Amino acid sequence: MDMMDANSSSEEKNFYETIIQESQKHRTSSSALSSYLTLYFNQAIRKNDNALLAIYYCLLADQSFDTEGVRNSFSDKYYLKALDLEKEYNYQNVKAWVKVMYGFYLYRCLKASEALPLLLEGEKGLEDIPKDLVLDLTQTYKKLGYFFGTLGDYRSGIKYLELGQQQEGISARLKAEILDNLGLLTLKSGGDTTQAMKNFELAQMLALSERDSLRYAKVLGNQARIYEGLKDYQKALSLLDSDLAISRSLGDDKNTIFALMMRIHLCISMGKDREVRQMINETERLLEIADDKKTILELEGHKLNLALRNHDVQQELNARRRIERLQDSLRFLDGDPVLSQLKFMADKQKYADKLSLAQALIKKKQVEKRLWVILSLFVLVLFFFIYNAFRYRSRKRMREYEYQLLNLKYTKAELDKELVSSKSQIEEYMVYLKRNNEQINLLTSMLDEMGETSAKDRDELKTLLQSHLITDEKWQEFKLLLGREFPNLLQDIHSKFPDITESNLRVIVLMKMGLNNREVANVLGVTQDAVKKSMQRLKKKLGGQAGILMEYISDKELV
Repeated sequence: MDMMDANSSSEEKNFYETIIQESQKHRTSSSALSSYLTLYFNQAIRKNDNALLAIYYCLLADQSFDTEGVRNSFSDKYYLKALDLEKEYNYQNVKAWVKVMYGFYLYRCLKASEALPLLLEGEKGLEDIPKDLVLDLTQTYKKLGYFFGTLGDYRSGIKYLELGQQQEGISARLKAEILDNLGLLTLKSGGDTTQAMKNFELAQMLALSERDSLRYAKVLGNQARIYEGLKDYQKALSLLDSDLAISRSLGDDKNTIFALMMRIHLCISMGKDREVRQMINETERLLEIADDKKTILELEGHKLNLALRNHDVQQELNARRRIERLQDSLRFLDGDPVLSQLKFMADKQKYADKLSLAQALIKKKQVEKRLWVILSLFVLVLFFFIYNAFRYRSRKRMREYEYQLLNLKYTKAELDKELVSSKSQIEEYMVYLKRNNEQINLLTSMLDEMGETSAKDRDELKTLLQSHLITDEKWQEFKLLLGREFPNLLQDIHSKFPDITESNLRVIVLMKMGLNNREVANVLGVTQDAVKKSMQRLKKKLGGQAGILMEYISDKELV
């Protein structure tokens, strides 16, 4: 099946995408979204549109997760329903979107190991889908960019984020979010710091234009990373203080924790232990309701470093115990060892896919080469048979021609023989003329059919044709025959029409013997028009005697 045919049509894709994008306006609550989607659910059931039904379940599942803030039975149930519908429709672009949605959901639930196969399948499916048929292209690329960036596959993460922010029609708010994360991945990958700062500054400008205070605060925190790397700790602290002030005023605990963790790390590097203890206490209070084990583990690491520096054995022991318990717990979630292993698995799968594709291309080229060889042999064999068939037909035509030519020569010889043996009988000469005409017609037809193919054969036919014509010598012999059989005939013609020429006499005698214009032209070797014009000139020349001439010719009795 052609890949274009395996996707929804442009009209269907636009319809699905409109539902996905419009649903964002109704995500104030699960009931509001459900109310908006009810119409499309009924339409999907009525028209048996399982692709639309899968989209419906994905949107409800995503809303349930956002509302509850954690993975729940409804979000799991709806996503599994969407995935189970995969066999009920053929649209590859919808299938890829569903897998990316479900995979990203598992990634947000800190189940990267479960998310990996789904997102890899979604990524592979996108490679075969024309970009104009990919559903929710920017968000799809963003999700893949975030996931691969978290795995540590910064190259893939940056690739997808760059593709996402390049799409037409992207909102300024979404572009600011993608550029902010693009700058962060650039830093983590050890890339160009200047380019990372450009991304942050552009994201900052877009956030301000959209009055997106939270994104503006996040950008400030990410810019602090650059100044920390440049050892400009005061500038980094200033940016983090601004980040904290905005995040606290917005009541965004998640970003407040993020900014506090960066500030703790920075203050430990600067030796500001008193400030570190205060920030650790604030962070612990916020983490009591967040249940973010990765951040808690990182915080315990800071507490351990602080205890080691202050030689606090009891705090060191407590920190190590908590770190050990958290590491055990994170083995089942997205700890760094798990993510590293998943990155290895992802790289291995991508390599296997590339190897499989390369092998498929090699196999395809080998098949194409074999087909060309087979086709070439077939063409050669076909050419051989056509050539032999052509040669056979040519030989057959040549044999037929040679036989026909031999037959014509034999007939001519027979006619001449009959003529010699019957010169005392003028009636036999008239029969000879009639049969001679038939031979002339046949030879003329053969010359016309032959065209210019063989000069030698044409010359032979022309020579044979010429032998059938009444030459001056044959005319004199014929006049002697007429003189013996009908001594008064020629004298009678001359006496009645004294002004006629020798050529006029030939025509008059042949016509009186019963030959028509065409037959006279044949035996004399001239055209029929030449005979007609000759008679017209003779009639004009005779004037009043022209009628007598025609009566004389029409009287076939020879005297």
